[in-house]
Amino acid sequence: MKRQIFAALWFLIATGSVWAQGLSVKSAELSLSVGHNSFSEKTWTIGSPQSSTPISGRMILNSGKMYEARINFYNSKHIGSEFLYGYQYSSVTISRESPSALSFSAPLQVHTLALNLLYYPLGESGSPWRPFVTIGGGAIIYRPSTGGQASAKDPLQGNFDTFFESSRGSGTVGAGVKRPLSRGLGFRADAGVSFTKVPNFGLPESSAQTNATVLPVGGLVHSVRASAGLIIYLGK
Repeated sequence: MKRQIFAALWFLIATGSVWAQGLSVKSAELSLSVGHNSFSEKTWTIGSPQSSTPISGRMILNSGKMYEARINFYNSKHIGSEFLYGYQYSSVTISRESPSALSFSAPLQVHTLALNLLYYPLGESGSPWRPFVTIGGGAIIYRPSTGGQASAKDPLQGNFDTFFESSRGSGTVGAGVKRPLSRGLGFRADAGVSFTKVPNFGLPESSAQTNATVLPVGGLVHSVRASAGLIIYLGK
């Protein structure tokens, strides 16, 4: 939560001079896109005191189709801002590779909330093509389904003590292009990378208790996103 608050404050400070110029309803846009999201993998090793023989494996946030909605407001010739909501229904797989192979998968919802600052280096607001770069921050929520949580706690399946959603502060950088198609519609394409701390789904990274269930993954996980869709010009 602290990361989300910091990200929101950073965005407001960074765009303060832009907001001072005022917003125009005529410049409001709603963008609806479909794309693909690919996550990086994380490896892990469980050692003492849980196991005298090292146990190694990996955690995979599986890639898949995603849906995005953006509310965008131009604020000046070269600067814009937007709120992003993204949704992906996928799964998380936690696999053991040694001393013997074993894996568990649970359905997973990935919700993305972000405030982004856009910079248009070329062209005017009415130009046929408007390339842009974007930077922003917010949160990504990794939420196992109800059935996935139940399976994770089942001794015959995941056998985890706990397994629930992880909310992580996020940072995003990317680029894209916009092109009007008619007075009321346009085209938009985006590509970018998002970073969060690795979700642990309520499992500790380490424990002094020998019978504790741990998931020793740390650091950052990144996702590469690409999407394309339509722009609806709300003010036209």
